[in-house]
Amino acid sequence: MTVCVDSSIALKWVLQEDGSEEAERLLARWQQEQQKMVAPAHFYVEISSVLRQRTLRTGSDHLEPGEALDALVILLDSGVMIHSSLPNLCCRALSLAEELGQPTTYDAHYLALAESEGCEFWTADDRLYQAVRERFPWVRLLGESLT
Repeated sequence: MTVCVDSSIALKWVLQEDGSEEAERLLARWQQEQQKMVAPAHFYVEISSVLRQRTLRTGSDHLEPGEALDALVILLDSGVMIHSSLPNLCCRALSLAEELGQPTTYDAHYLALAESEGCEFWTADDRLYQAVRERFPWVRLLGESLT
């Protein structure tokens, strides 16, 4: 089986923030069930951007550059398989972004990939979830029951 996972969940595997424990349990479940985890091509670009932003912050969520690199290496080894943005996936993402009134196609690429794979798409982005859950019942929000 396959699941599509977005960067908001994957980052919780390496950063201590709200939802991290649940994200780790979800990852452990997927690994135990030998689920194939997939993401679109920009997955690691999003992740490295967030990690870089954390190095520029002050306060409890600040990361040292070495910590950011360590987190990135862990995620690169997490087993998430990247699907290249094939023309049909990009076209579908553009259409979905238009239909959903989204200003960018980043989230729509995850939706298009999950749709093409016929799998669940997991996110920790409540805003995205609320915007699409009625239309796409296979979109799941971190915090839902894991049963």
